[in-house]
Amino acid sequence: MFELFGTSLVGLLSDPQVLFLLAFGSILGVVFSALPGLNATLGVAVLLPVTFTMTPGIGIGFLTAIYIGAMCGGLFGATLLRIPGNPSSVATTFDGYPLAQRGFAVKALSTGILANFVGGVLGLLALVALAPVIARFALSFGPYEMTALTVMAMLLVVTLSSDNVVKGLIAAALGLAVSTVGFSPMDGAARLTFGQVSLTGGFAVVPVIVGLFAISQVLREVARKPVKVSVDLDVKGLGVTWREIRDNLWNMFRSSMVGVWIGVLPGIGSSASSLVAWAVAKQSSKTPEEFGKGSVEGIWASESSNNANVGGSLLPLLTLGIPGDAVTALMIAGFMIHGLQPGPLMFAQQPGIISDIYAAFLYATVVVLIFQIATLRIFPRILLVPKYYLLPIMVVLTVVGAYSADNQSSDVFVMLAFGLVGLVLERFGYPIAVLVLGYILGPILELNLRRALTFEGGDLTPFVTRPISATLIGLTLLALAYIAYAQFKGRRIHFEDD
Repeated sequence: MFELFGTSLVGLLSDPQVLFLLAFGSILGVVFSALPGLNATLGVAVLLPVTFTMTPGIGIGFLTAIYIGAMCGGLFGATLLRIPGNPSSVATTFDGYPLAQRGFAVKALSTGILANFVGGVLGLLALVALAPVIARFALSFGPYEMTALTVMAMLLVVTLSSDNVVKGLIAAALGLAVSTVGFSPMDGAARLTFGQVSLTGGFAVVPVIVGLFAISQVLREVARKPVKVSVDLDVKGLGVTWREIRDNLWNMFRSSMVGVWIGVLPGIGSSASSLVAWAVAKQSSKTPEEFGKGSVEGIWASESSNNANVGGSLLPLLTLGIPGDAVTALMIAGFMIHGLQPGPLMFAQQPGIISDIYAAFLYATVVVLIFQIATLRIFPRILLVPKYYLLPIMVVLTVVGAYSADNQSSDVFVMLAFGLVGLVLERFGYPIAVLVLGYILGPILELNLRRALTFEGGDLTPFVTRPISATLIGLTLLALAYIAYAQFKGRRIHFEDD
């Protein structure tokens, strides 16, 4: 795979058009996450339709570039305004904002930019090294194993990504219900179409996801009062010494490995990885009392873990076809647009696309580093873009994207309807990411479960007699038991404190 990676990288560097396209995607990702109210998920959702006219390798690479840029861009808002552009940037506000308030904004931003680069490179190396191993192991997965794995992923997502497990289960069930609309994958029976021909193929991926994320976000921003922000633009110098970089090499490596490991686990997400990395760095620091008051160690830890998490999140997506969070669910939509199914077979049948993604990953990481350093004194002005310019552009992009998916006006109405659904669900605390994962994983779960039941005439015994599926079920039960115990213990402590 490393040889193919090198070949793809050489091919990328020799094509100016692709270089420009991926650089453009990386910069757009940075801009999306730097603007208050926008994030990586929204950036990928809005720009997903743009990949229709691209080749599969370039299209998925473009989405990867946006993803990487968006994960890095949240640093600006978190440091300058104490507004994290991504949930993963929350930990950066702990030390980045206080350091900026003390007059070291450039130092805080430069530290985060360099940490993002190191974390991205380490995350990519982990992805390239581990993905083929996991893919070969996954080739032994049959319908029983895939069913158990899908159930495991969904339950972990529900329990770990939602504060209210009941609401998480309801959101997952709603996502599964949405995925059943249209023809059955096994017998071709029409379901929940209500006589509408446009629904026989089910709800298209693009209008559903763009509606849930982009349109609902536009509606929320319209309802909010505009907030006047002020940014200190008098930043001078780079402010980071080679000694500081050398002293934090182990901190960055450790934090990056935390990001990769947590990224592999479905449903936990980059926000948890940066918080865990920050906590580990504080515990290991010689000056833990400085954390939360402007410690550069905290910024090195949170931002390196943040970007390394991208490589970890792509591992289950590429090797198993299982999205670990909302962004990788959107990435699966990108694969589906090009008629691809990520998973172990892709490593055997289409290794070139995998290596193209790796090359785009590395190139985007370098482009983001150069762009952020070059705009270190200019970029904060983007945070002052008025919403009345930004939101109409987003609406136009989403409407055009939804219509161009299948050239059906009904898709625009589906997008608007799911935008309202997303707005209502988030208003009442139902996790949209869980709904999307249910919608994406629903067809995989149904197809494999029905195949498994067909093979054995409805007998469920093979689920517990086959080693891999039994192990996955056991791990799921253990994880759920531990989560339930931890939640019960936390509530009991809270009750006793009251």
